[in-house]
Amino acid sequence: MPTSKAPPTNDLRQAKPEGGAVARRATATLRTAVAVGALLGTGWGCDGTPRSLDASIAPSARMSTLSLRIDVAPEKQPTLTVLGFHAAFSGISASDVMTLVDPLADAGPGRDCQMRDIDDAAATLAAGGNAIELEEFGSAGIAVDEGAPALRLSPRLFPDVAPAIGGVVSEAGPFALSTWPEKLRVSGEATVDGPAQVLSIPVPSAGQITAINGATPAPSGAIAIAGDLNLALVAGGAGDSAVEVRPLGTTVALICRVPADATHASAISFVVSHQLIANLVAATGATPGRPVAASLDLVRRISGNYASNDSRIAVEVRASTLVELHP
Repeated sequence: MPTSKAPPTNDLRQAKPEGGAVARRATATLRTAVAVGALLGTGWGCDGTPRSLDASIAPSARMSTLSLRIDVAPEKQPTLTVLGFHAAFSGISASDVMTLVDPLADAGPGRDCQMRDIDDAAATLAAGGNAIELEEFGSAGIAVDEGAPALRLSPRLFPDVAPAIGGVVSEAGPFALSTWPEKLRVSGEATVDGPAQVLSIPVPSAGQITAINGATPAPSGAIAIAGDLNLALVAGGAGDSAVEVRPLGTTVALICRVPADATHASAISFVVSHQLIANLVAATGATPGRPVAASLDLVRRISGNYASNDSRIAVEVRASTLVELHP
């Protein structure tokens, strides 16, 4: 998007990734597993037998969360997906629980870039004798338009992706959106203790990557990234913004926070160094010298607590395109 003056530049060439570039086996990502089907009570193993967590692990904290995600892609209708759960857990923070259950909910660092490896995080959780036990969110309804029927969540077994995480979550969608919602209304059911609570949750504006190393993103085909990742992007309005690079079929990701003061401009330049991209490719365990397909996402997110400090709602808009990383 053109501007009357040169756009500000946020250059992360000197940013250091968190964690080592260690090769990982090429397994399906938790992102795919959660999207296919998830989440109460007792999980199930790959052979269809019940899988329960170690009863000797006592939970030290509890939380509830509802994640409302709108996915945007070039020349496609945006879709809404909802994931909710209650969790009893120990040994980690509430934000880490969110990341382990739904890797796309990882808010990333406060600034600059960090490497994330869900495989390592799940192994660390189990090694410390800790666990996450999931329960379905319940009877929440999500309304997109005034007067429209509310979307209802359904329970799903959480996929058997880590021995220390098990139970049931609630999910709905994806649902195609004919219009862009300014707000989403979240409601529960009336109880003997009081009427149903209705919350009006603002939706962040959709961000847009207008150019990738000078090329315009297309609905099909991947843009090759052979050096620095130089983006032209628009990410204005309320909410936090991040750029994420997620190699397909792996459990690693590179998450870079877009500075809040940069989002006031109509367009900015955002650079992720070739060294960070090379570290990410190495962490996937790909054959040296071979390119790696990845999802490049511009994420806009508004999140906050409701009812209590251990109850969280997040609304996220994710604009994605396909790239090919050349280390």
